[in-house]
Amino acid sequence: MSVTEALKPSSVIAVVGTGAMGAGIAQVAAAAGHVVKLLDNRPEAAAKAVAGIRAQFARLAEKGKLTRDAAQAAGARLLPVEQLADLADAALVVEAIVESLEAKQTLYRDLEAIVGADCIFGTNTSSISVTAIGAAL
Repeated sequence: MSVTEALKPSSVIAVVGTGAMGAGIAQVAAAAGHVVKLLDNRPEAAAKAVAGIRAQFARLAEKGKLTRDAAQAAGARLLPVEQLADLADAALVVEAIVESLEAKQTLYRDLEAIVGADCIFGTNTSSISVTAIGAAL
């Protein structure tokens, strides 16, 4: 089964880490019709990312790449949250946090106690082996 088949359009996607990569992942997921919860450990970073993504959707509508209604609907699906517990209903969590094996392993351990058993974990790591992340869990 592919990820596309595993995630229903009503599935909630969570993105942890709202820098450039995290915000980009959130934008794509919201445009695809998913409610997207964004979490960052920096105060107000998730809310700032949501505002930036909504502005990007508005620019796409101005250029005719999206209708205004589609841009507004996609923006409305973005929800900044403040704690891991807010991600309990996520079907997919993508982490886009600092490139630290220890930080990623800690995040996944903490998430395992919060999300459902069928939640899919993804990573945006560029330099750390996914095998290394999973092996230490």
